Amino acid sequence: MSYMQPFKSAIQRSELLNATILPVFMSLFHPNVVRRAAQKHGLTAAFDHSTVEIGDGRRVVRLARKHAIYANDVVNDFDFYHGAVVAEITDGLELVDYSSPKFHDVPGFPLHPVFFNALAEPLITGDQYIQFAHLADGCVALDLGAYSGLTSILFREQCGANGAVIAIDADPANISAIKKNFALYASISGNRIELLEGAVWSHDEGIAFSAEGNLGSSAIECVGNRVSAATRVPSFKLSSIAKRYNLHRVDFIKCDIEGAESVIFTDSDFFERFRPRIIVETHRLDGNFTTDKVKADLSRHAYEFELRDQVGSTQPLLRCTPL
Repeated sequence: MSYMQPFKSAIQRSELLNATILPVFMSLFHPNVVRRAAQKHGLTAAFDHSTVEIGDGRRVVRLARKHAIYANDVVNDFDFYHGAVVAEITDGLELVDYSSPKFHDVPGFPLHPVFFNALAEPLITGDQYIQFAHLADGCVALDLGAYSGLTSILFREQCGANGAVIAIDADPANISAIKKNFALYASISGNRIELLEGAVWSHDEGIAFSAEGNLGSSAIECVGNRVSAATRVPSFKLSSIAKRYNLHRVDFIKCDIEGAESVIFTDSDFFERFRPRIIVETHRLDGNFTTDKVKADLSRHAYEFELRDQVGSTQPLLRCTPL
Protein backbone atom coordinates (compact mmCIF):
# COMPACT_ATOMS: atom_id res chain seq x y z
CA MET A 1 0.00 0.00 0.00
CA SER A 2 1.39 3.42 -0.92
CA TYR A 3 1.81 6.23 1.61
CA MET A 4 -1.05 8.14 -0.04
CA GLN A 5 -3.49 5.21 -0.11
CA PRO A 6 -5.03 5.90 3.36
CA PHE A 7 -5.50 9.52 2.30
CA LYS A 8 -7.18 8.49 -0.95
CA SER A 9 -9.44 6.05 0.91
CA ALA A 10 -10.50 8.76 3.36
CA ILE A 11 -11.23 11.14 0.46
CA GLN A 12 -13.33 8.45 -1.24
CA ARG A 13 -15.26 7.94 1.99
CA SER A 14 -15.70 11.69 2.26
CA GLU A 15 -17.06 11.82 -1.29
CA LEU A 16 -19.59 9.11 -0.38
CA LEU A 17 -20.65 11.04 2.72
CA ASN A 18 -20.92 14.27 0.75
CA ALA A 19 -23.06 12.57 -1.88
CA THR A 20 -25.43 10.78 0.49
CA ILE A 21 -25.56 11.83 4.14
CA LEU A 22 -24.33 15.42 4.02
CA PRO A 23 -27.10 16.82 1.77
CA VAL A 24 -29.66 15.59 4.31
CA PHE A 25 -27.49 16.84 7.17
CA MET A 26 -27.04 20.28 5.62
CA SER A 27 -30.79 20.61 4.95
CA LEU A 28 -31.24 20.82 8.72
CA PHE A 29 -29.51 24.20 8.58
CA HIS A 30 -31.51 25.72 5.74
CA PRO A 31 -32.51 29.27 6.76
CA ASN A 32 -36.22 28.43 6.88
CA VAL A 33 -35.59 25.40 9.09
CA VAL A 34 -33.50 27.49 11.48
CA ARG A 35 -36.09 30.29 11.50
CA ARG A 36 -38.86 27.86 12.44
CA ALA A 37 -36.74 26.34 15.20
CA ALA A 38 -35.90 29.79 16.51
CA GLN A 39 -39.55 30.81 16.56
CA LYS A 40 -40.40 27.79 18.72
CA HIS A 41 -37.87 29.09 21.28
CA GLY A 42 -39.18 32.66 21.16
CA LEU A 43 -36.18 33.76 19.07
CA THR A 44 -35.58 35.19 15.63
CA ALA A 45 -33.00 34.11 13.04
CA ALA A 46 -31.85 36.50 10.32
CA PHE A 47 -29.54 35.50 7.44
CA ASP A 48 -27.53 37.60 5.01
CA HIS A 49 -24.71 36.70 2.61
CA SER A 50 -22.05 36.63 5.34
CA THR A 51 -23.70 36.22 8.77
CA VAL A 52 -26.48 34.59 10.77
CA GLU A 53 -27.98 36.51 13.69
CA ILE A 54 -30.07 34.80 16.36
CA GLY A 55 -31.71 36.95 18.99
CA ASP A 56 -34.50 37.54 21.49
CA GLY A 57 -35.05 41.26 20.89
CA ARG A 58 -32.48 42.35 23.47
CA ARG A 59 -29.62 39.90 22.97
CA VAL A 60 -28.02 38.69 19.73
CA VAL A 61 -25.55 35.95 18.80
CA ARG A 62 -23.89 36.46 15.42
CA LEU A 63 -22.24 33.63 13.46
CA ALA A 64 -20.40 33.56 10.16
CA ARG A 65 -22.64 32.18 7.41
CA LYS A 66 -20.01 29.51 6.69
CA HIS A 67 -20.61 28.24 10.25
CA ALA A 68 -24.40 28.13 9.94
CA ILE A 69 -24.32 24.42 10.84
CA TYR A 70 -24.03 25.64 14.44
CA ALA A 71 -27.14 27.83 14.21
CA ASN A 72 -29.46 25.18 15.66
CA ASP A 73 -27.07 24.64 18.56
CA VAL A 74 -27.26 28.36 19.33
CA VAL A 75 -31.05 28.29 19.02
CA ASN A 76 -31.37 25.33 21.37
CA ASP A 77 -28.95 26.72 23.98
CA PHE A 78 -29.14 30.47 23.38
CA ASP A 79 -28.40 31.52 26.96
CA PHE A 80 -25.37 29.21 27.04
CA TYR A 81 -23.76 30.62 23.90
CA HIS A 82 -24.68 34.23 24.62
CA GLY A 83 -23.32 33.99 28.15
CA ALA A 84 -20.05 32.30 27.18
CA VAL A 85 -18.33 35.67 26.61
CA VAL A 86 -18.98 39.27 27.61
CA ALA A 87 -21.39 40.90 25.17
CA GLU A 88 -20.76 44.17 23.34
CA ILE A 89 -23.42 46.86 23.55
CA THR A 90 -24.27 47.77 19.95
CA ASP A 91 -27.31 49.85 18.93
CA GLY A 92 -28.89 49.07 22.28
CA LEU A 93 -28.41 45.31 21.83
CA GLU A 94 -26.18 42.93 23.78
CA LEU A 95 -24.23 41.44 20.87
CA VAL A 96 -22.00 38.37 21.05
CA ASP A 97 -20.14 38.31 17.76
CA TYR A 98 -18.62 34.97 16.75
CA SER A 99 -18.59 35.83 13.04
CA SER A 100 -14.86 36.54 12.84
CA PRO A 101 -11.77 35.62 14.87
CA LYS A 102 -11.28 37.97 17.82
CA PHE A 103 -10.43 38.32 21.49
CA HIS A 104 -13.31 37.97 23.96
CA ASP A 105 -13.56 38.46 27.71
CA VAL A 106 -14.70 35.18 29.28
CA PRO A 107 -16.81 35.52 32.46
CA GLY A 108 -15.06 33.84 35.37
CA PHE A 109 -11.65 33.84 33.66
CA PRO A 110 -9.79 36.90 34.93
CA LEU A 111 -6.28 36.24 33.60
CA HIS A 112 -6.65 37.70 30.10
CA PRO A 113 -8.98 37.92 27.08
CA VAL A 114 -9.22 34.72 25.03
CA PHE A 115 -8.88 34.57 21.24
CA PHE A 116 -11.56 32.43 19.57
CA ASN A 117 -11.77 31.73 15.84
CA ALA A 118 -15.53 31.31 16.03
CA LEU A 119 -17.70 29.91 18.84
CA ALA A 120 -16.38 30.23 22.36
CA GLU A 121 -15.58 27.49 24.84
CA PRO A 122 -17.66 28.44 27.89
CA LEU A 123 -15.80 28.26 31.16
CA ILE A 124 -18.49 25.98 32.57
CA THR A 125 -17.36 23.23 30.20
CA GLY A 126 -13.80 23.52 31.49
CA ASP A 127 -15.16 23.36 35.03
CA GLN A 128 -16.82 20.03 34.24
CA TYR A 129 -13.48 18.67 33.10
CA ILE A 130 -11.59 19.95 36.13
CA GLN A 131 -14.14 18.59 38.61
CA PHE A 132 -13.33 15.11 37.34
CA ALA A 133 -9.62 15.52 36.58
CA HIS A 134 -8.29 15.67 40.18
CA LEU A 135 -5.24 17.62 39.02
CA ALA A 136 -2.63 18.87 41.48
CA ASP A 137 0.93 20.17 41.49
CA GLY A 138 3.14 17.86 39.44
CA CYS A 139 0.36 16.32 37.35
CA VAL A 140 0.56 15.91 33.56
CA ALA A 141 -2.50 16.43 31.37
CA LEU A 142 -3.15 15.91 27.64
CA ASP A 143 -5.69 18.17 25.94
CA LEU A 144 -6.80 16.30 22.81
CA GLY A 145 -8.63 18.72 20.53
CA ALA A 146 -7.48 21.90 22.24
CA TYR A 147 -9.42 24.32 19.95
CA SER A 148 -8.58 27.75 21.46
CA GLY A 149 -6.35 26.41 24.23
CA LEU A 150 -8.55 27.74 27.03
CA THR A 151 -9.02 24.32 28.61
CA SER A 152 -5.27 23.73 28.37
CA ILE A 153 -4.70 26.93 30.33
CA LEU A 154 -7.23 25.86 32.95
CA PHE A 155 -5.44 22.52 33.30
CA ARG A 156 -2.04 24.22 33.49
CA GLU A 157 -3.25 26.38 36.37
CA GLN A 158 -4.16 23.18 38.25
CA CYS A 159 -0.91 21.32 37.50
CA GLY A 160 1.27 23.80 39.35
CA ALA A 161 4.93 24.68 39.01
CA ASN A 162 6.02 21.05 38.64
CA GLY A 163 3.31 19.89 36.24
CA ALA A 164 2.86 19.99 32.49
CA VAL A 165 0.11 20.22 29.87
CA ILE A 166 0.38 19.15 26.23
CA ALA A 167 -2.24 20.54 23.85
CA ILE A 168 -2.90 18.77 20.55
CA ASP A 169 -4.79 20.22 17.57
CA ALA A 170 -4.56 19.90 13.78
CA ASP A 171 -6.71 22.78 12.48
CA PRO A 172 -4.39 25.59 11.25
CA ALA A 173 -6.79 28.33 12.35
CA ASN A 174 -7.16 26.75 15.78
CA ILE A 175 -3.38 26.40 16.07
CA SER A 176 -2.99 30.11 15.33
CA ALA A 177 -5.50 30.95 18.07
CA ILE A 178 -3.83 28.58 20.53
CA LYS A 179 -0.45 30.22 19.93
CA LYS A 180 -1.93 33.66 20.63
CA ASN A 181 -3.56 32.48 23.85
CA PHE A 182 -0.55 30.52 25.08
CA ALA A 183 1.79 33.45 24.43
CA LEU A 184 -0.50 35.81 26.34
CA TYR A 185 -0.86 33.32 29.19
CA ALA A 186 2.91 32.78 29.39
CA SER A 187 3.55 36.54 29.51
CA ILE A 188 1.23 36.82 32.51
CA SER A 189 1.90 33.59 34.41
CA GLY A 190 5.36 32.53 33.27
CA ASN A 191 3.94 29.03 32.63
CA ARG A 192 4.65 27.16 29.41
CA ILE A 193 2.17 24.86 27.65
CA GLU A 194 3.42 22.49 24.95
CA LEU A 195 1.58 22.54 21.61
CA LEU A 196 1.70 19.54 19.27
CA GLU A 197 0.39 20.30 15.78
CA GLY A 198 -1.42 17.26 14.42
CA ALA A 199 -4.24 14.81 15.06
CA VAL A 200 -4.47 12.02 17.62
CA TRP A 201 -5.12 8.79 15.75
CA SER A 202 -4.43 5.05 15.69
CA HIS A 203 -1.17 5.43 13.72
CA ASP A 204 1.62 7.91 13.00
CA GLU A 205 1.27 7.96 9.21
CA GLY A 206 -0.77 11.15 8.76
CA ILE A 207 -4.50 11.48 7.97
CA ALA A 208 -6.90 13.43 5.77
CA PHE A 209 -8.40 16.24 7.79
CA SER A 210 -11.35 18.63 7.52
CA ALA A 211 -10.25 21.95 9.04
CA GLU A 212 -13.21 24.29 9.49
CA GLY A 213 -11.69 26.77 11.95
CA ASN A 214 -14.34 25.97 14.53
CA LEU A 215 -15.25 23.37 17.13
CA GLY A 216 -16.00 20.55 14.67
CA SER A 217 -12.69 20.03 12.84
CA SER A 218 -11.68 16.37 12.66
CA ALA A 219 -10.52 13.50 10.50
CA ILE A 220 -12.26 13.18 7.15
CA GLU A 221 -12.94 9.58 8.10
CA CYS A 222 -15.09 10.79 11.00
CA VAL A 223 -16.86 13.94 9.79
CA GLY A 224 -16.59 13.87 6.01
CA ASN A 225 -15.33 16.98 4.27
CA ARG A 226 -17.15 20.10 5.47
CA VAL A 227 -14.69 22.45 3.80
CA SER A 228 -13.67 23.09 0.20
CA ALA A 229 -10.49 20.99 0.28
CA ALA A 230 -9.14 18.27 2.50
CA THR A 231 -5.69 18.68 3.98
CA ARG A 232 -3.22 16.11 5.15
CA VAL A 233 -1.95 16.50 8.71
CA PRO A 234 0.49 14.60 10.91
CA SER A 235 -1.06 11.99 13.18
CA PHE A 236 0.15 10.63 16.51
CA LYS A 237 -0.70 7.63 18.66
CA LEU A 238 -1.02 8.30 22.38
CA SER A 239 2.12 6.25 22.99
CA SER A 240 3.98 8.31 20.39
CA ILE A 241 3.01 11.53 22.17
CA ALA A 242 4.28 10.14 25.47
CA LYS A 243 7.55 9.12 23.84
CA ARG A 244 7.99 12.46 22.04
CA TYR A 245 7.76 14.38 25.33
CA ASN A 246 9.54 11.74 27.42
CA LEU A 247 6.57 11.52 29.76
CA HIS A 248 6.97 9.50 32.95
CA ARG A 249 3.38 10.07 34.04
CA VAL A 250 0.05 11.01 32.48
CA ASP A 251 -2.65 11.81 35.02
CA PHE A 252 -5.51 13.11 32.92
CA ILE A 253 -6.73 13.20 29.32
CA LYS A 254 -9.44 15.46 27.95
CA CYS A 255 -10.66 14.07 24.64
CA ASP A 256 -12.85 16.14 22.31
CA ILE A 257 -11.86 15.04 18.81
CA GLU A 258 -15.17 14.75 16.94
CA GLY A 259 -15.38 10.99 16.53
CA ALA A 260 -11.69 10.06 16.50
CA GLU A 261 -12.17 8.83 20.07
CA SER A 262 -13.44 5.66 18.37
CA VAL A 263 -9.91 4.69 17.25
CA ILE A 264 -7.34 6.09 19.70
CA PHE A 265 -7.89 3.97 22.82
CA THR A 266 -6.67 0.71 21.29
CA ASP A 267 -3.06 1.79 21.97
CA SER A 268 -1.95 -0.97 24.36
CA ASP A 269 1.61 0.39 24.58
CA PHE A 270 0.26 3.58 26.15
CA PHE A 271 -2.06 1.89 28.65
CA GLU A 272 0.60 -0.57 29.75
CA ARG A 273 2.54 2.44 31.07
CA PHE A 274 -0.12 4.98 32.03
CA ARG A 275 -3.44 4.89 33.88
CA PRO A 276 -4.91 8.37 33.46
CA ARG A 277 -8.38 9.53 34.27
CA ILE A 278 -10.06 10.30 30.93
CA ILE A 279 -13.06 12.43 30.04
CA VAL A 280 -14.43 11.99 26.53
CA GLU A 281 -17.00 14.02 24.63
CA THR A 282 -18.54 11.25 22.55
CA HIS A 283 -20.06 11.93 19.13
CA ARG A 284 -22.32 10.41 16.52
CA LEU A 285 -20.39 8.38 13.97
CA ASP A 286 -22.23 6.53 11.22
CA GLY A 287 -25.48 7.22 13.06
CA ASN A 288 -24.44 5.95 16.49
CA PHE A 289 -22.72 7.55 19.45
CA THR A 290 -19.11 6.44 19.95
CA THR A 291 -19.81 5.82 23.65
CA ASP A 292 -20.03 2.02 23.37
CA LYS A 293 -16.86 1.80 21.25
CA VAL A 294 -14.90 3.91 23.74
CA LYS A 295 -16.18 1.76 26.60
CA ALA A 296 -15.25 -1.44 24.77
CA ASP A 297 -11.73 -0.23 24.04
CA LEU A 298 -11.03 1.11 27.52
CA SER A 299 -12.61 -1.90 29.24
CA ARG A 300 -9.68 -3.92 27.93
CA HIS A 301 -7.48 -1.69 30.06
CA ALA A 302 -9.67 -2.05 33.19
CA TYR A 303 -11.67 1.16 33.32
CA GLU A 304 -15.09 1.93 34.75
CA PHE A 305 -17.46 4.51 33.29
CA GLU A 306 -19.98 7.18 34.18
CA LEU A 307 -21.98 9.04 31.53
CA ARG A 308 -22.82 12.65 32.34
CA ASP A 309 -24.79 15.35 30.54
CA GLN A 310 -22.67 18.20 29.23
CA VAL A 311 -23.94 21.67 30.05
CA GLY A 312 -25.06 23.46 26.89
CA SER A 313 -24.51 20.49 24.56
CA THR A 314 -26.32 17.37 23.42
CA GLN A 315 -22.96 15.57 23.30
CA PRO A 316 -22.53 13.55 26.51
CA LEU A 317 -19.37 13.40 28.59
CA LEU A 318 -18.05 9.95 29.39
CA ARG A 319 -15.99 9.82 32.58
CA CYS A 320 -13.47 6.98 32.45
CA THR A 321 -11.74 5.98 35.69
CA PRO A 322 -9.02 3.32 35.98
CA LEU A 323 -9.90 0.50 38.37
